[in-house]
Amino acid sequence: MNKKNILVFSMALTIVGGATAAVFAAENAVHSTKNKVVTVASKAGNGTNQTTVAKVANGKISDEEAVKMATKALKDYMGLDAKSFGEARVNRTNAQEDFKFFMDLYSKEDAAVLKENAKKDTANVIVVQFIRAEDLNQPMPASNRIVINEATGEIVSLTAFTNEDRSSETTIDDAKVKSAVISFFDKQQKNVKENTIKVSKSASSGTVRVLCNLEDGRDVDVTISLKNYTVSSYEINYDRLLPLPSEEKDYRENFREL
Repeated sequence: MNKKNILVFSMALTIVGGATAAVFAAENAVHSTKNKVVTVASKAGNGTNQTTVAKVANGKISDEEAVKMATKALKDYMGLDAKSFGEARVNRTNAQEDFKFFMDLYSKEDAAVLKENAKKDTANVIVVQFIRAEDLNQPMPASNRIVINEATGEIVSLTAFTNEDRSSETTIDDAKVKSAVISFFDKQQKNVKENTIKVSKSASSGTVRVLCNLEDGRDVDVTISLKNYTVSSYEINYDRLLPLPSEEKDYRENFREL
């Protein structure tokens, strides 16, 4: 939610080994506090586009490394190649900022749980958003969004954007849903706890939502495309936050157990 702490990289990304973005350090490092805004422009040389990125002394993972990690995650988990991205935006935040923002906007019941969650030791995360070159002039461009736990380096959330036509399919194949969820987290060497998978009762825009628990006790919210039963987004409850009463009501009414 903090709009001030955005570091924008104007990028013409190239792929190294098919997985990571090639990031070139600027001659002079830029030291930044969390809320300082820095803009770095692309440079062209010898007929090729290269990206000059200022090093930022900020946290345990540098902005350049976060871009590399996010690019690799998109390739490894979603099969998306970053060479068409026109810009990467890096934002550092913490759930505490959301608590403060939403406290007065939610119902009394939800606000009470928010207050309990605000007492938790929540993680600092790095949000990397990749915007395609052709969408840079759009007022609200769609983007691939990757969230990294700064302390552990874990990719705790990923939303992939593609141009493929969404399926009009509304029939949900439970076996394929279960297989897709388990296989996806196998790639991350994470195990889905048995008998915890729940799927939304109906499809929306050719996708279904899936809820499940990992064996480490964290819960996960997943979106699956009914076109090919692939995961298009997931979010791990990395702070182990208590669900809001409104969320629990949604889970009871709109999801069913597999």
